[in-house]
Amino acid sequence: MFLSNKKEYVEILSADYLESTRPGEQKLVGHVRLKQGNVLLACDSSFVYDNGDFFSYGRVFMNKKDSVKTYCDVMKYYGEKKLTIFTGNVRMISDKTVIETDQLYYENEKNNAYYLEGANIKTENTKIYSKKGYYNTSNKVINFKKNVVVKTADFSIVSDTLTYHTPTQRTTFNGPTNIISKSGKIYCEAGYFDELKKESVFKKNAKITEKSQIIYADSIHRNSKTSITDAYNNVRAVDTVEHISITGNHGIFYEKSNKSIMTERAVLEQLIDNDTLFLHADTLKAVNDTLKKERKIYAYYNVRFLKKDLQGSCDSMTFFPTDSLIRLYRDPVIWSGESQITGEYIELFIYGNKIRELRIHKNGFIISNNGPDTYDQIKGRDMIGYFSDGKMKKMKVTGNGQTLYFVKESDGSYVGANQADCSNLMITFKEGKVGKIKFFVKPNAVFHPIEKVDVAKLKLENFRWREKEKPKTKEGLFE
Repeated sequence: MFLSNKKEYVEILSADYLESTRPGEQKLVGHVRLKQGNVLLACDSSFVYDNGDFFSYGRVFMNKKDSVKTYCDVMKYYGEKKLTIFTGNVRMISDKTVIETDQLYYENEKNNAYYLEGANIKTENTKIYSKKGYYNTSNKVINFKKNVVVKTADFSIVSDTLTYHTPTQRTTFNGPTNIISKSGKIYCEAGYFDELKKESVFKKNAKITEKSQIIYADSIHRNSKTSITDAYNNVRAVDTVEHISITGNHGIFYEKSNKSIMTERAVLEQLIDNDTLFLHADTLKAVNDTLKKERKIYAYYNVRFLKKDLQGSCDSMTFFPTDSLIRLYRDPVIWSGESQITGEYIELFIYGNKIRELRIHKNGFIISNNGPDTYDQIKGRDMIGYFSDGKMKKMKVTGNGQTLYFVKESDGSYVGANQADCSNLMITFKEGKVGKIKFFVKPNAVFHPIEKVDVAKLKLENFRWREKEKPKTKEGLFE
């Protein structure tokens, strides 16, 4: 008759007295205990109606199937609608889930409990508040809507729509969600957190902000047990201190070791000389040394980079933002203006977001295209280039210096080529080309008149013009 889909009579287990005040109504008063099917109810007083309605008042307690227990001040059951309304100090307990509110509705046929004016929910490890909520006591799923706040020992969640599965302690995000913990903040618009497995997935405009790093991605997967985070598709990691951005389609972030790896179209971006440096490699790895308070970035395999007036490539590279130092290893080549620069390994020094110095270690070779088949060339053991306003102005050559440069008339016609050997020398550049050469000791020099030489064969030993390798666009970095 009440709380049941079947036509069962109410069994009166106890009451201090019973009376019929009017036709179709029975009133039970004092220590009322009733039973219908698998439902037990206790209260101070009850009214039972022939139309199937049932109202109870004062210290109401209902126990259904020994799994759902409800306490309240007033309970009203409407038999035709199969709807129960609990009012005043409502407390529903289902397994380890407790719902506390001022008014709770229960749809008996669907086993759905819901509230519309706010409730607090407690589970084994979680406290939740929301304006509206819908709880299915059969499948143990709670849907929270409006002003949702979740609190655990490790984090809190603020959202508009959440779903919580009590047996697995799995929280699903179905709208704009902010997650706040001691380590930082997380934003997403879809995803889930599994409390038992300590796994979480954040999707749709996912963003993680921790200390000096911000991570964006289409999908972010985090394992709290291993402290490892995987980010997939359109990944962007931003260092807000060094102003460095690293993008790619797969990022792995190791919290314990302060290390991160970016692969799949990985690109590093940094503002240098009021222009953005783009650097691509198969793999970009960043390591933070918290003791030394320094960061190192490693790029390896097929490294290519460019900015407006500087391009380059090599097999592997290290970048020390704290020391403003970039090192290029294994067949490095740099193009600065019209000059191609090579050596066994090369160092770039950057201060105040400006390139200040370039150092070439062992077998330095600078080549500048002077015209069709004509190339100005400088070789030396070690070289140091000095920059101003993002352009190389001077180059100091130390040890085994060799030069070959073409001389022109004022009308641009060639006169010949000067070839000189000198251990130490200084080159001044003008508009990206060799301007003047200063020899510190008397050079061993030869002049080749233009009419007596084949300019295409005027090459110093190990000459290699690599213009085709030069990246010219950001997309060209991936070629």
